[in-house]
Amino acid sequence: MSGIVGVLQERFLDVLLEVNPQQKRYGMKQRHKNAQPLGANMQRRPEDRTLLEIEQQARQHREADQIARLQFVEFTKAHLLDQVAEELFLRLGNFDAVNNTVFNLAQGFPEVLDALCARAVTLSQLENLINKLDWLKEDLLKLVNQPKYRNKTPSGNFIKEIKPALGLMGIESLKQILPLLALRRCVPHATDPFTSFKTNMWQYSVSVAVAAQRLAEETGDNQFVAYCAGLFNSLGYYVVTRNYLRTYAQIKQAELLKARDARDTQLTDALDGIEADASFLISCFQEFASIISADLVAQWPLKRIPLRLVMDQRAEGVGYSGATDLTRLIAQAEYYVQAKILRSQKLLNDAEDMAWRQAVQLRPDYLQILQNTPLDRLDLE
Repeated sequence: MSGIVGVLQERFLDVLLEVNPQQKRYGMKQRHKNAQPLGANMQRRPEDRTLLEIEQQARQHREADQIARLQFVEFTKAHLLDQVAEELFLRLGNFDAVNNTVFNLAQGFPEVLDALCARAVTLSQLENLINKLDWLKEDLLKLVNQPKYRNKTPSGNFIKEIKPALGLMGIESLKQILPLLALRRCVPHATDPFTSFKTNMWQYSVSVAVAAQRLAEETGDNQFVAYCAGLFNSLGYYVVTRNYLRTYAQIKQAELLKARDARDTQLTDALDGIEADASFLISCFQEFASIISADLVAQWPLKRIPLRLVMDQRAEGVGYSGATDLTRLIAQAEYYVQAKILRSQKLLNDAEDMAWRQAVQLRPDYLQILQNTPLDRLDLE
């Protein structure tokens, strides 16, 4: 795929995390595909250079106090992110550690997906499967007892059992609702200081899933598989975000304790004023998100729904010549949603849009279909 695609996708991630494109960018660069320590490809000070030595350099420029102060904060931030990068690379490279930081969908939920993918599934079959999953039962009952749905029942009373809840929603709506409830369990409770990320990422995930399903309807591909692939590709983004914020907080706290023990007020003040960096998180997305999504789905004991192949090909960046039709379709759905968001922010011109669309080979008639499809809500009527 052309290089412009990567540039535009990074621009989209900037919008998702509200990154100022003029700010200095920090990044995680893997210096080798094997688990070697991070940092060789990052701009680093000499290995024996400590934060205290950086402070000494700043003190030598007291006549330019403001410049020295800003420079010290910049060096402190870069040093801190170097440490975060090394620890985060180790964490994200350990699947067991990653798996422990996300809600476990591998137990019981894959059977629900397989049932929904079957040509003929009954409400009784779904009832038996969902009753084994307390979390899914709880979330579904909460949903159907919202006034929007409860008012559709003859009595308007609260629904306490799964069977009438399933009957109220119907199979086709459940194909959209149940994967959504599963993904929602994997969303971090908080993503501060990136306060808008959780909402932005959720809306993006749903839009890609709906766009993929609509394209599959036209191409004759499996609509449910397309919907799930579009939706669950965001799993890795949530995992990376949670692990980055945890790692950052832990390392920053450790450095603060060291600085306070040393009674180093300048270093303490510098660390206090530094927040997690959005551009650094974006580089983590680019490095790990799709791979983690694929690895997580690979642990699901799926028998009917061919989701693993699509996720693997997306993670591996398989070229169009070697990709399945469904994998290409997901790339087209992602292009359309990302381009639409960038255009709404006036961050994508016609030439860039055309080059991107040609790279993903989205036909003009399919583009028109997507333009006429509301992607910000699900058809659950």
